[in-house]
Amino acid sequence: MISEVGGEGFHEDVVDILKQHFHLICLKEFLKNPVLHGPKIQAMLMWNYSPAAEPSLLSCLPSLKVVANGGVGIDHLDVPYINSLGVKVANTPGVVSDATADMAMALLLASARMVVEGHLISVDSKTTSVPQNLMGVEVTGSTLGIIGMGHIGYKVAQRSKGFNMRILYHNRNRRSVEDEQAVGASYCEKLDDLLNESDFVVLVVNLTPETTGLISHRELSLMKPTATLINVSRGLVVDQDALVKALKSGTIRAAALDVTHPEPLPRDHPLLSLPNVLITPHTGTNTHATIRKMVHLMSTMFISSQSSAAAFKGFTLVMPAVAVGNVGQLAVDLLVSTLNMSRAGYFHTDCLIPMAGNNPYASCKEDAEELHTPAEVYTAAELKLAVLQIRAPIIQTRSKKFRQQLVSWIKASGFSRTVVLSSSHSYQRDDQQLQGTPLRYLITPSLLTASADALKELGWREMERIPAFPGVKDADVEPRLCIPGGGITKGLYTDSCDEDLPLAVLLLFCSEGDNIPDAFALVNHLNDWLHLLDSQSQEPNSKWKVPTSWSLLFGSGIPPALF
Repeated sequence: MISEVGGEGFHEDVVDILKQHFHLICLKEFLKNPVLHGPKIQAMLMWNYSPAAEPSLLSCLPSLKVVANGGVGIDHLDVPYINSLGVKVANTPGVVSDATADMAMALLLASARMVVEGHLISVDSKTTSVPQNLMGVEVTGSTLGIIGMGHIGYKVAQRSKGFNMRILYHNRNRRSVEDEQAVGASYCEKLDDLLNESDFVVLVVNLTPETTGLISHRELSLMKPTATLINVSRGLVVDQDALVKALKSGTIRAAALDVTHPEPLPRDHPLLSLPNVLITPHTGTNTHATIRKMVHLMSTMFISSQSSAAAFKGFTLVMPAVAVGNVGQLAVDLLVSTLNMSRAGYFHTDCLIPMAGNNPYASCKEDAEELHTPAEVYTAAELKLAVLQIRAPIIQTRSKKFRQQLVSWIKASGFSRTVVLSSSHSYQRDDQQLQGTPLRYLITPSLLTASADALKELGWREMERIPAFPGVKDADVEPRLCIPGGGITKGLYTDSCDEDLPLAVLLLFCSEGDNIPDAFALVNHLNDWLHLLDSQSQEPNSKWKVPTSWSLLFGSGIPPALF
């Protein structure tokens, strides 16, 4: 169930993602015949707080399994009540962080430099000269106070560093020294200290009973008369009556708000008539790329493994083989980290040595404390790309079973092609394999037709078959495929040929040791084929972001979530 397509509901541009996974029914259609539709609905996808998860509606949905909210905040949901019905609540954290942080900076800059006022003067038919008294305030070198240093708050700090701002922050928990040093932020244990010293105060907190009315008369009175308040969290975090009074009296210079309460404000609300207020209609996540990421995450986070729907129809899957030097796994790390891929789920199997740890791609402390498993799926919806990262060795006696599980999942998911990144012992190369670059490829017949021209243009060499008995020439014995140190590479390739799966293997000859250069080489070869990054840097490795997992397997120490 969704509210509607267009209007205040899901944008027309993202409905195609939903339709890959669900039969959609809009609220109006449902209300015409709830008895017919109610038992069929298993998921409610909320956008802009609609459909409202009220008891009267939920009672008509006996098969409901999940209420998924597009966005981070779930303050509008009665989570304990929904859970009591046996229904889970989900949201879309992470994917909204960049766009929301961008919006916070946009509001800060627009308010500081009076961008809207300047625009109105420039387009006014009565304007004949440019007024020289339209003076803004300096952003570069000013002091920024961030209240709420979570995912989004930290990204605001990252952006502010580029403006050479002095960054203060107040949070329930202090971040690590490494996090602070990375953005040059200083912790204020007392909120009052931050308010006293900041030229710009950005609110990036979740709405809870503790944060409702967090900024009221007393807090506003502590701010500088030249300060600006920016709110990208929730309208109820600010006492709007107190804000109106502060803006009218000159207690603070200005306010820039992407959120209010209610939304939109009544047309006669005093905030709308104040010249030192900039208001946008809660559009912090409104970019095409971000809403597609949000909807894709909503669509895939709770799809049953028993579902017959092809969850990744048309996607390219990239996965490593656990092989010599872990080159494939390191290369996949670079993909996930650089493309800022979203975790879509995990690959459940008893064929891997069981492991768990913190988020290997964490950019801040809150990210790090998410519990992660050794086989997880990440996606970049805009690139139609998915990766399966594998962090644990395969149990030797279950190698064949693991390959069967992979092939079954790949077929059921609808991938258009699969690329396996692998490696092989360089010291066991055949004489002919010593020639040329250390890169080799294998490709199944079902993918060869579509990719033959691209491979020819790239000039890559196919993995050579070698004599069954080296040094012995026997015309009756066919050369064989041999990939020593390649783990499941050969078996998965053979299985894919038998199952007519479109699969390719990119492989490097290497040795155990420092395999980071090998990982960069392999991912650069992959990029030459798939064009995942457009960067033409003279230093090809500089375009890839190294993840925290290159220091520790799961990026940081023992995860608190285990306890």
